[in-house]
Amino acid sequence: MWAGAFSSHSLFSEWHAAELEVLRKQTAHMPPEDIVSDEDYWSVIQQAYTVNPSIINLNNGGVSPSPRIVQEAVERFNKLSNEGPSYFMWRILDQGREPLRQKLADLAGCDPEEIAVNRNSTEALNTVIFGIDLKSGDEVIGTRQDYPNMINAWKQRQQREGIKYTQISLDLPVEDDDTIVNAFERAITPKTKVLHITHVINWMGQILLGQKNMCNGKKIRTENHS
Repeated sequence: MWAGAFSSHSLFSEWHAAELEVLRKQTAHMPPEDIVSDEDYWSVIQQAYTVNPSIINLNNGGVSPSPRIVQEAVERFNKLSNEGPSYFMWRILDQGREPLRQKLADLAGCDPEEIAVNRNSTEALNTVIFGIDLKSGDEVIGTRQDYPNMINAWKQRQQREGIKYTQISLDLPVEDDDTIVNAFERAITPKTKVLHITHVINWMGQILLGQKNMCNGKKIRTENHS
């Protein structure tokens, strides 16, 4: 009866999904550098958002705009919830929680029990930071360029529990991955338990460690410290 509450889409969404599928097929064999400069491709992506065309939005960190389809879904479910809050929230909308976790698990290639749905990245990282089993004297290594809320979370654990939070300072931008790896490696001590490594620095877009060094390149030696 209420399947429509979870599956209804606007005509725009259906059109845009079809356009994206066409784009996907057209660009499937294109090198990334060609896609980056393809204005036709990005014009379709642009249509997914409702940002003011007279404003250049350079902040896509904690205040990134939601796609049009997400805005429509939020508005639709908000209206539905207000028609009968306790009924629709617990008896109807809650039915979509576990199927959502299953779909996310399929996407991530993991078990649904390993998936936790959070409101944002800050909440997710704080859940991890405060959930790691550390004792007084254990050391965490991060950088001064990490996201402020993550820095504050580690400092809070330092003040409350007596862990040692060490920050290295990177002279960014850096094009050589080994320079970054070596900076972390030099900071490691026998008490190091966690390396907090930010993939992309939000202040400037620096990719901290590339795929090569994360997986197949030089490895930070932490066998005796983790």
